[in-house]
Amino acid sequence: MRSLANSKSMRELVTAVSKELKIARDEAELVVATLMNRPRFELYISEELGGNEKDAIWSKVRKLREGMPIEYVTQRVQFRDRVLKIRPGVFIPRLETEYFVEIIPKISAHAPERILEIGTGCGAISIALAGFFPRARIVATDISRLALDNAADNIVGCGLESRISLVQCSMFEGLTGKFDLVVSNPPYVPSSRMNDLPVSVREFEPLAAIDGGAEGLEFIKKIILGSPDHLSRTGVVALEIDEESVKALKRFLVERNIPSYAFRRDLFNKYRYFFTGAINEKS
Repeated sequence: MRSLANSKSMRELVTAVSKELKIARDEAELVVATLMNRPRFELYISEELGGNEKDAIWSKVRKLREGMPIEYVTQRVQFRDRVLKIRPGVFIPRLETEYFVEIIPKISAHAPERILEIGTGCGAISIALAGFFPRARIVATDISRLALDNAADNIVGCGLESRISLVQCSMFEGLTGKFDLVVSNPPYVPSSRMNDLPVSVREFEPLAAIDGGAEGLEFIKKIILGSPDHLSRTGVVALEIDEESVKALKRFLVERNIPSYAFRRDLFNKYRYFFTGAINEKS
C-alpha cells in the first residue's frame, strides 16, 4: 500500500484506493467518501491531506482489503432514512430488509399496537416499524448481548427508548401476552451453502444469525409453530426467507394445516418474504 501512503492529495488518494482495492475510480470515490463520512460531491473541496487523516484512511483500506465489510470499518449502516451504529460481530441489515419493512404495513389487515421482533440485531427493523406504526409498543429480542447493546445505542439515538423494549432470550422464551405482529429476519441460509458465502460474510459476520439449518427452515419453523400462543386474533407473522426454501416451507405449511399465508418477492424478483395470519390478501 505504498502508493496510498505516499498520496499527497485527495486525487492521488482516490487513485491509490482504486488500485489497492482493484475497483473503478468512481467506486473508489464512494469508498473514500464513506470512510471519511462526507458526501461524495465534497470529496475534492479540499485537496490537501493531513498525515493523521491519511493514516486513518490507510488503516481502514487495509481492513477492507482483508475482506472486512465497510459497515464494520465505519461502524455505520444506512437503513432507510436513518444512519445506524453497527458493531463488528452484529449482523448487518441489507437492502432486502428495508423493502421487507415497507411491505408489512400493506399486508397487515390491522395496524399493530404490540409488536414482537425476534432477533433484532442492531435494532433496524424495530426502529423502522416504530415509524410506520406510531402507536405501537415493541419488544425486540436477541440471544446476543453484543447485538442488544448495539440495538440499545440505536434506539436511544432515535429517541425510541420509551417505545422499544429489549429482552435477551431465545425465540419466545419467557415472553408473555399477545402481539399483533411477530416479525423476524431469522437465520435462513441452508447449512450446505454457508461455505459459498462471500468472505466478508463468512469470516466477519455472526454465522449464528445466518445459518438456518439443513433446509434453511430450522428457525422459521420454530417461529411459525410458536406464534399461535403469542399472536392476537388479528395478528400477523412476517418473516424473511430464502427463495430456495419455498417448496419445503409450503410442504410444512400443508402438513401443519396452516391455510392462510402469502409469499412476496423482493426488489430482485426473488421470493424473500413470508406472511401468515390475518393478512390483507389484496396487498
